[in-house]
Order: sequence, then structure tokens, then C-alpha cells
Amino acid sequence: MANNLVLGIILALAGGIANNSGALLQKFAINKIPKEEREKGFYKKLFKSPYWVIGLILIMGASGALISLAQLYIGGALIPGLMAAGMIVLTIGAVKLLGEKLKLAEYIGIFSMIIGIVLIGLSALEITDDDMINLSDTNFVIRLTIYSVVFFILWITSRQLGKRLEKGKTVFLALGSGFPFALANAWMQPFIYIFREFINGTFNVLNIILFICSILIISVVNIVGIGHFQDAFKHGDASKVYPIGQIPQQIAPVILFYGIYLKISPQNYSIYLLLTGIVIILVAGFLLGRKQGQLETMGKEAEGIETESEEIA
Repeated sequence: MANNLVLGIILALAGGIANNSGALLQKFAINKIPKEEREKGFYKKLFKSPYWVIGLILIMGASGALISLAQLYIGGALIPGLMAAGMIVLTIGAVKLLGEKLKLAEYIGIFSMIIGIVLIGLSALEITDDDMINLSDTNFVIRLTIYSVVFFILWITSRQLGKRLEKGKTVFLALGSGFPFALANAWMQPFIYIFREFINGTFNVLNIILFICSILIISVVNIVGIGHFQDAFKHGDASKVYPIGQIPQQIAPVILFYGIYLKISPQNYSIYLLLTGIVIILVAGFLLGRKQGQLETMGKEAEGIETESEEIA
């Protein structure tokens, strides 16, 4: 059990690094598109960028595979917090692109992120195969369905507010970008478990229905979620999008562990470790996100230089 926990943590950390490395490449590609050219043919321009395509491969391919494996060992409660380690990669990547050195705020953010991740790991809130027997429980399915419907409504509501409002647009778009990934995380472990059951020749009507639902939900929310994430990038800087998008993703595991699987903390202090770790990670996200915001400035300055050069010519 301990070995599974350690392996799952390592896989989740690696998945977070791959995911955020991909996001950094995608944001770099978006920054190269002038803002006035982002409305028409935006996604067509992105697919023409090798940076964006490589980023997509890292997010959908490498990160997806690593997180799926992590789900096998530790379930969905620990993964979002552990994946936040990728913010460290984002910060270092931004520093390299900007040609700067880490400042005190970034050092504090990185140190805080590490502490938060350690606390989440120590909470040991695993969801294992033994918990998957709940899949044959109608009440469990109802709880998972309610969770999914509520998060879907919050996702759509946040996105619509982001599209309609001028003030607070970035906040709502960024917040909305986190809900689809929280949904995918909740459905990934049931999908993997049922898939293995099918391979072993175990079938029942409820599992077949859940399997179909999980495939549809995971596929749709990941694909559409990435698109919404790019929209959030398009309208707001990364210093806001990343940390705000983490809020629903970090809150969801608590609901998943205690509200859906109805699990009991392995230790009396586990919930406190988890909550403290989540808060620290969210704070660290804002500290580290400031460096991402400077990438926006770099992009704008580059656009300004090009415009001035054209005017002189």
C-alpha cells in the first residue's frame, strides 16, 4: 500500500510537470499572435504553431497517460494537489523566456508549493480499488451524478459570465476553465476500474452504463476544457488564469473523498493536512503566477516593437 502511494505520487507529480510544460508552450504560442488577430481564425492559427501542437501532445498524451496511471494507485483525491507541482516548471520556464532570475516572491512560492504538496501527500487520502465496489451502489452513482451536474452548471455559468461581462471577464473565464478538469478527474478512476473489469470478463448493466458515461464525459470535458482554457488565456494573462483555474480543481478532491466515496480519514489529522496543503498551493499559485503575467508584457512589447518598425519603414 505504501509503495503504491509513493508510486502514485511520483506519477501525479510527473503528470503535473508534463501538463504545465505543455501549457507553457501553448501560452508562448498564443502570445506570438497579436491580440487584434485573436478573434478571427484563432484556433486555426494555434494549430499552425509547432509550440502549441507540442504543448497539446504533452497535455493530452504524456500528462494524460501519467495521470491515468496515478489514478490506478492513489485515485482522484490527491492528484489535483500533486499536479500543482507543475506551476514550479511554469515559473522556471517563464524566467528562462524572460531572461531573468527568480525573485524572492518566486522562491517563496516554490518553497510554499513544495510544502503544500508534501502536506497533501502526507494526508494519504487514497481512493483505491477497494472503494470501487461503490460502483454497484445506486446511491454512489446518484452522488457522482449530482456532483457532475453541479460542476457542469458552475462551469457553464462561469463561462457565460466571462463571455458577457467586461468587468471580471478574466476571473470568470479562468474559474470556469478549472471545472471541466475537476469533472474529468472524478470520472477517470471509475472508467479505469470498469475497463479492467471488462477485460477480466465482468459485466453488468450498471457498469456498462457508467463506462459509456465515463468515456463521453472524460472525452468531451477534456477536449472542450482545453478550448476554454485557451479562451481564458486569450482574454487574460496567465498570472490570473492559472491560479484561479486551480480553485475548483483543488476543492473538488475534498468533495470527492468525503462526499462521494464517503471515506473516513486514515488519520484524524489527514483532513487538516489536505486543507492546509490546498490553501498553501493556492497562495503559492498566485505568487508563481505573477511571473507568468510578465510573459504577457513581453508579448505586448514585442508587438509594439514590430508595429513601430513597420511605421518607420
